[in-house]
Amino acid sequence: QVFEAGRHAAALGPRFRLRAMPPSQRRVLVIGGSFAGLCVARDLKDHYLVTIVDAKEFFEYTPGVLRAYVKPKHLDALTFTLYPVIEGRMGCKFIWGEVKELNGADRTATIKPVF
Repeated sequence: QVFEAGRHAAALGPRFRLRAMPPSQRRVLVIGGSFAGLCVARDLKDHYLVTIVDAKEFFEYTPGVLRAYVKPKHLDALTFTLYPVIEGRMGCKFIWGEVKELNGADRTATIKPVF
């Protein structure tokens, strides 16, 4: 059995496949909780333990922010707090902080939490 890294891994070829291990032993760190980070986490969460790290505690649809200057009530439609969405609805772990170092050889990350 082979778990694929994302929905489209089969199209990328066998070098992108990982040997099957129980999800409790395989972890994925996603850096950034914006569009791409949330999509990657959604695609991988059924096969891996996913942790998302973001320097902000909220998602912001940046292209719409200028409209919020004219209509301040519109800001609520452009932002949401990441923690309840990632940990509650998605079932992943969220760390509000910064990734300071990645060590590929050891497969570790140094993360500085905001608090």
